[in-house]
Amino acid sequence: MPLRFKLLLIALVAAVFPLAGWRFVVQMETTLRISQERALMAAARTAASALPAADPQLRQDLLAPASLRTRPMALDVIPDGYRDDWGAWHTQPEALAVRGAPLAARVYAGRGPASINLWLSVDDDSVVEAGSDSALAERADQVLIAVRDRFGERRWRLARNRLGVVAALPLVGADGRQPGFTLPAAWLERSGGYDVELRIPLSDPALDVAIEVKDFPVAGADLPRAVASTEWHDNRFRALSGLWRESALIRSLIPEHTRLRVLDHEGYVLARGGSLRPGSEQTDDADLGLLRWLRALVYRHLLAPPMGDAGGYDYDRLRITTDSTDAALTGTPGVSWRPAASQASVVLAAAVPILHGSDPVGVVLLEQTSDALLLWTNRALGTLLLGGLLTMLVAASILFGYVGYLSWRIRKLRNAAENALSPEGRVIGSFPRSPAADEIGDLSRSFGRLLDQVSAYTDYLRTLGSKLSHELATPLAVVKSSLENLEQEKLPESARIYAERARSGAERLGALLRNLSQAARIESAIAGAEAEDFDLRDFLRGAAAAYRDLAADRQFELVLPDFAVPFHGAPELLHQALDKLVDNALGFTPPGGWIRLELIPGAGQLELVLANSGPPLPEKMQDRLFDSLVSVRDGRATVSPHLGLGLYIVRLVAELHRGEAIAENLADGAGVAFRMRLQGMVRRSVAT
Repeated sequence: MPLRFKLLLIALVAAVFPLAGWRFVVQMETTLRISQERALMAAARTAASALPAADPQLRQDLLAPASLRTRPMALDVIPDGYRDDWGAWHTQPEALAVRGAPLAARVYAGRGPASINLWLSVDDDSVVEAGSDSALAERADQVLIAVRDRFGERRWRLARNRLGVVAALPLVGADGRQPGFTLPAAWLERSGGYDVELRIPLSDPALDVAIEVKDFPVAGADLPRAVASTEWHDNRFRALSGLWRESALIRSLIPEHTRLRVLDHEGYVLARGGSLRPGSEQTDDADLGLLRWLRALVYRHLLAPPMGDAGGYDYDRLRITTDSTDAALTGTPGVSWRPAASQASVVLAAAVPILHGSDPVGVVLLEQTSDALLLWTNRALGTLLLGGLLTMLVAASILFGYVGYLSWRIRKLRNAAENALSPEGRVIGSFPRSPAADEIGDLSRSFGRLLDQVSAYTDYLRTLGSKLSHELATPLAVVKSSLENLEQEKLPESARIYAERARSGAERLGALLRNLSQAARIESAIAGAEAEDFDLRDFLRGAAAAYRDLAADRQFELVLPDFAVPFHGAPELLHQALDKLVDNALGFTPPGGWIRLELIPGAGQLELVLANSGPPLPEKMQDRLFDSLVSVRDGRATVSPHLGLGLYIVRLVAELHRGEAIAENLADGAGVAFRMRLQGMVRRSVAT
């Protein structure tokens, strides 16, 4: 495992402290939240018991399962058959009970300032109109309206004739009385039925309404084929339950920043009161201070309980159907949290069933706003925890930063050590030494001293050949001249044999010194080589003519492109490099084998390839063949000794021409190939 990961693991120990503090904050927040839930649930239970007993009208609305719900309306409608003055439908329509043939009739009710407004939608594919001689006929499609209040019962009939209809005419009731006024109404036919809009004056808040729709098969029929009415358990009158009723009693029972709504058994809001904290229903984040905004952000992302959807609790909704209210209608109380528009606030809602005996008949929905993070309401505890968390976070950040700094210094030292030596083992540039007075600084300075010694020793080895050739030249000349003089003397046959051996050894030693001198001269020549422009194809064609004579019984092939290949380089040095490659190939190609010299031009770079048949290269030596004093020969040659300098010179020439030298075995294993990839020497600018 890398050292930086080990240091990181050690530094992670510091993360235990902020984690423990965060867990403590979570536990404290959960405890406070549970306390608030219990308090709100107790208040909701109290309201569920007290409100029906204190408000008779509310109790009547809850216990009347067949009531006709009326939505509050700011204005009384002007009946015209169009519903543009009704706004959006916030309630489900009341479906009338049907007897006889299939008939669908739905009614919407609204309570205006002085009237009860009704909208009746009837699906009937064959509307039967009254005759033109009778404005209202008893044997045509019609709507009967009955009202019962403290003044008695009154009835009206509404039908359509060819001349249209503009009012509901009064009828004689069961008590023999007839209303003295008509009801403003409108009848509007549509595709598949008709719509009826009318207005009933509101003379008594405790108003009961009965509606009956008769569908006749043809005009003048004795009996209707279907009847749809508000009939409920043999009682055709339905009580009107007012929705959205603002209750002064509710406002007096609930605390500040709390909202209470009473729902019936289908979730319709019968009464409401109170209000939430300003800003909980609208965005006020722009007014938050930085600290409060930060607390709210921490709460929302780290501490908040599961939040529900806030859309189902809008204050202007006539019907509320959420998971908690639906569960309360089955007798199961519950609480839920939801986000407010402001990040600094949340809303807690408690839903408790209203029981009549053991049966739930409604729900009390009690809502309360609070700070998003309850823990911060206790300023002393919040300040203590915030200070502790910030201290631990700062300490952890410093530790992480120091670990990262140490890891960066170690990586920097490693990269410098890896880049200090070239692939050939030469020291490149000056190793950076850190002035820091710690262990890493000492290590970098030790590396620098070690590389200085390696560089000095490498320079000594590189100049060893030229030094040996210079120092041994004079003693070798003395030995050779002495042997030549000795050959002029008369020696016995046994002594002449030893003289011949001494002369042969001196010649081999001379060849070694010449090779060493040649390598030194080539290095000097390469350093001061002058480049020129020439055709590389013609250059190789001329060199190959001489190499064919040296090949003897081996087949020599030359592969050149069909076009001229201009090149900028040192032809003499290239010739010497080719001499070394050909000499190396002749030494390893068996009699009857082949040698191939090939020129492969390319974009911005070309290749000189000399391949020959013979034994493959050892795998471990392929990357070292072009180093100085490295050879794969077995050392049994007696005439032409090899010091491993030939391929080293090839590499120097290739590098001078901005290229590289590569040795590899052929894919079929039949021999080896030496490649010189060249770009040409850098052109020197000419001073004018």
